[in-house]
Amino acid sequence: MTKKHKIIIYQVLTRLFGNNNSSCVCNGSIMENGCGKMSDFTTIALKEIKKFGATHVWYTGIIEHATQTDYGMYGIAADHPAIVKGKAGSPYAIKDYYDVDPDLANEVPKRMKEFENLVNRTHRNG
Repeated sequence: MTKKHKIIIYQVLTRLFGNNNSSCVCNGSIMENGCGKMSDFTTIALKEIKKFGATHVWYTGIIEHATQTDYGMYGIAADHPAIVKGKAGSPYAIKDYYDVDPDLANEVPKRMKEFENLVNRTHRNG
Protein backbone atom coordinates (compact mmCIF):
# COMPACT_ATOMS: atom_id res chain seq x y z
CA MET A 1 0.00 0.00 0.00
CA THR A 2 1.44 3.37 -0.98
CA LYS A 3 1.72 6.16 1.56
CA LYS A 4 -0.26 9.29 0.71
CA HIS A 5 1.58 12.58 1.03
CA LYS A 6 -0.08 15.81 1.99
CA ILE A 7 0.29 18.54 -0.63
CA ILE A 8 1.26 21.95 0.73
CA ILE A 9 1.29 24.81 -1.77
CA TYR A 10 3.41 27.87 -1.03
CA GLN A 11 1.74 30.70 -2.94
CA VAL A 12 3.92 33.76 -3.36
CA LEU A 13 3.40 37.12 -5.04
CA THR A 14 6.68 37.11 -6.92
CA ARG A 15 7.11 40.88 -7.04
CA LEU A 16 7.02 41.06 -3.23
CA PHE A 17 9.39 38.17 -2.51
CA GLY A 18 12.92 39.52 -2.22
CA ASN A 19 11.85 43.16 -2.47
CA ASN A 20 13.72 44.78 0.41
CA ASN A 21 12.47 48.28 -0.39
CA SER A 22 10.23 49.33 2.49
CA SER A 23 9.16 52.77 1.23
CA CYS A 24 5.65 51.59 0.15
CA VAL A 25 4.73 54.83 -1.63
CA CYS A 26 1.02 54.86 -2.50
CA ASN A 27 0.69 54.73 -6.30
CA GLY A 28 4.50 54.71 -6.47
CA SER A 29 6.59 53.65 -9.42
CA ILE A 30 8.83 50.60 -9.57
CA MET A 31 11.76 52.96 -8.91
CA GLU A 32 10.09 54.19 -5.70
CA ASN A 33 8.73 50.91 -4.36
CA GLY A 34 11.07 48.36 -5.87
CA CYS A 35 10.14 44.93 -7.15
CA GLY A 36 11.22 41.40 -6.37
CA LYS A 37 12.81 39.40 -9.16
CA MET A 38 12.61 35.79 -10.27
CA SER A 39 16.28 35.51 -9.38
CA ASP A 40 15.41 36.20 -5.71
CA PHE A 41 14.27 32.58 -5.55
CA THR A 42 17.78 31.29 -4.99
CA THR A 43 18.70 27.70 -4.21
CA ILE A 44 18.92 28.69 -0.54
CA ALA A 45 15.49 30.36 -0.58
CA LEU A 46 13.89 27.37 -2.31
CA LYS A 47 15.45 24.94 0.17
CA GLU A 48 14.03 27.03 3.02
CA ILE A 49 10.58 26.95 1.42
CA LYS A 50 10.88 23.17 1.18
CA LYS A 51 12.11 22.96 4.78
CA PHE A 52 9.00 24.94 5.76
CA GLY A 53 7.03 21.95 4.46
CA ALA A 54 5.89 23.15 1.05
CA THR A 55 5.66 20.52 -1.66
CA HIS A 56 4.79 22.97 -4.45
CA VAL A 57 5.39 26.65 -5.22
CA TRP A 58 2.73 28.77 -6.92
CA TYR A 59 4.43 31.80 -8.42
CA THR A 60 1.65 34.39 -8.60
CA GLY A 61 2.04 37.35 -10.93
CA ILE A 62 4.57 35.83 -13.33
CA ILE A 63 2.38 36.22 -16.42
CA GLU A 64 2.55 39.61 -18.17
CA HIS A 65 -0.18 41.88 -16.84
CA ALA A 66 -1.32 45.49 -17.23
CA THR A 67 1.12 48.00 -15.74
CA GLN A 68 2.01 51.66 -16.03
CA THR A 69 5.72 50.89 -16.17
CA ASP A 70 6.98 51.80 -19.63
CA TYR A 71 9.15 49.20 -21.32
CA GLY A 72 8.76 50.83 -24.74
CA MET A 73 12.42 50.28 -25.54
CA TYR A 74 11.61 46.54 -25.47
CA GLY A 75 8.36 46.86 -27.41
CA ILE A 76 6.16 46.79 -24.29
CA ALA A 77 4.18 50.00 -23.87
CA ALA A 78 2.78 51.22 -20.57
CA ASP A 79 -0.95 50.59 -20.25
CA HIS A 80 -3.59 53.30 -19.91
CA PRO A 81 -4.10 54.30 -16.24
CA ALA A 82 -7.84 53.58 -16.53
CA ILE A 83 -7.17 49.84 -16.83
CA VAL A 84 -4.34 49.54 -14.30
CA LYS A 85 -4.71 49.16 -10.55
CA GLY A 86 -2.01 51.47 -9.18
CA LYS A 87 1.20 51.78 -11.17
CA ALA A 88 2.34 48.18 -10.75
CA GLY A 89 -0.99 46.75 -11.80
CA SER A 90 -2.82 43.66 -10.66
CA PRO A 91 -1.26 40.28 -11.46
CA TYR A 92 -4.79 39.15 -12.33
CA ALA A 93 -5.12 41.71 -15.17
CA ILE A 94 -3.31 39.43 -17.62
CA LYS A 95 -2.30 40.89 -21.00
CA ASP A 96 -0.39 38.02 -22.52
CA TYR A 97 -0.65 34.45 -21.25
CA TYR A 98 2.48 33.56 -23.22
CA ASP A 99 4.82 36.20 -21.80
CA VAL A 100 6.46 37.03 -18.49
CA ASP A 101 6.02 40.26 -16.53
CA PRO A 102 9.09 42.38 -17.39
CA ASP A 103 9.19 43.85 -13.85
CA LEU A 104 10.31 40.46 -12.54
CA ALA A 105 13.33 40.10 -14.81
CA ASN A 106 16.86 41.33 -14.23
CA GLU A 107 17.22 41.69 -18.00
CA VAL A 108 13.91 42.37 -19.76
CA PRO A 109 14.90 40.87 -23.14
CA LYS A 110 15.90 37.64 -21.35
CA ARG A 111 12.79 37.41 -19.16
CA MET A 112 11.58 34.12 -20.65
CA LYS A 113 14.99 32.51 -20.11
CA GLU A 114 14.98 33.84 -16.53
CA PHE A 115 11.56 32.23 -16.07
CA GLU A 116 12.81 28.91 -17.47
CA ASN A 117 15.78 29.13 -15.09
CA LEU A 118 13.37 29.72 -12.19
CA VAL A 119 11.34 26.64 -13.13
CA ASN A 120 14.49 24.51 -13.43
CA ARG A 121 15.86 25.84 -10.12
CA THR A 122 12.54 25.09 -8.43
CA HIS A 123 12.46 21.53 -9.75
CA ARG A 124 16.06 20.89 -8.71
CA ASN A 125 15.31 22.02 -5.17
CA GLY A 126 11.94 20.52 -4.62
